[in-house]
Amino acid sequence: MLKFDVLYAGEKTTIDIPESCDVQVVEPQPVDVDMDPAQIVDDALESPIDSPSFEEFIASHDSFLVIVNDYARRTPTPEILKVVLLYLEDVDFKIIVASGTHAKPTEKDLREQILGQFYEELKDRVILHDCKNDEMVDYGETSRGTPLKFNKTITEFDAIIAINSIEPHYFAGYTGGRKSILPGIAEYMTVERNHSMALDERANVLALKGNPLHEDMEEAVGKVVNDYPTFGINVVQDGEGRIVGAVAGDIFKQLYKGAELAEEIYAPSIENKVDLLLSVVYPPLDHDLYQGAKGFENTKDVVRDGGIMALMVACPGGIGNEEYTEMMQCADSVEGLVKRFEEMQEHYELGAHKIGSIPPFLANKELWMVTEMSEETVESINLKKAPSPQAAVDMAYEKLGPDMDVLIVRDSGNVVPQLSE
Repeated sequence: MLKFDVLYAGEKTTIDIPESCDVQVVEPQPVDVDMDPAQIVDDALESPIDSPSFEEFIASHDSFLVIVNDYARRTPTPEILKVVLLYLEDVDFKIIVASGTHAKPTEKDLREQILGQFYEELKDRVILHDCKNDEMVDYGETSRGTPLKFNKTITEFDAIIAINSIEPHYFAGYTGGRKSILPGIAEYMTVERNHSMALDERANVLALKGNPLHEDMEEAVGKVVNDYPTFGINVVQDGEGRIVGAVAGDIFKQLYKGAELAEEIYAPSIENKVDLLLSVVYPPLDHDLYQGAKGFENTKDVVRDGGIMALMVACPGGIGNEEYTEMMQCADSVEGLVKRFEEMQEHYELGAHKIGSIPPFLANKELWMVTEMSEETVESINLKKAPSPQAAVDMAYEKLGPDMDVLIVRDSGNVVPQLSE
């Protein structure tokens, strides 16, 4: 037997695969960096892209709104704050958590992930964005018709500091940059209209130029930063979560620069499509299916017709928020799901893009879930549950035979395997 380790439900699990199978493994590519993470960040602050240095930026304004990510992203915010706070001594600032349409973070989220060791020092400066209930400021609409409303808190400060990280994103191209503001601190309807463009085939992972959703984000955020000077700070991490690169300055230009390194790390080549894909979603994206579905989207194109994807996503948070859960459970068959999706294309509802690619996949392939959700819950969304990572391999072996080609994608919520030409 061939033995392979994966991280499932927060624990290392060993999978045995018969030697008769051809097995490929892809994961975030290593980056040789011998610099301290704090130094990497500070160097970016001193030499930003198309912007004065961070020190000069701070000196030029009186008050700052610092935007940070929530629990749904693995951005190492405390590590970045360790450097940023050195520049903010005796400076007027508050921190807003860019939750987008996610549920508000808990005190535990703030203490353990978002603010880390700075929780006690910063907790009284924190604002939690609420996309449905907070007062918003109106910025009109984009040329594509997206109504623009953002958290009114921005009007209380002279300038913005946007802290984020850059990874592949299955319809925005990449995370980071402009996403701190849209969807980060946008109203629900703003996010919903922008995300409706995820149905466009040009809205794809690794795609920025020509991606209508990304370009709509840029146009929208451009209106905000035109009024409030914005200094972006974005990091790129390796598979272990270590900061291996940082870009700063212009919130738009830095994204393109950081995306180059992110692609080197997260877009490895594979030789061919496979019979069995083990798509393993790592924390924090394995919290629920709403986030964990990224593992499906990033890897679905490398499964052969007649093949199987085993999506390994623990989902301690279940399917997701109420709206997404209702959407996923809206039909008792794949055919019903297709019909419901067609209806949602005419009257888009946030999250609809997440079900649109499932029926075409199931037309000639199978999608299984390895998850902590109950079998009843998995069946309620028209999928099949495999009891464990090993069981998924054993079940596939029985169905596909001893010569099956297998691909293991570690951290599939971020890794996007590319077929070599």
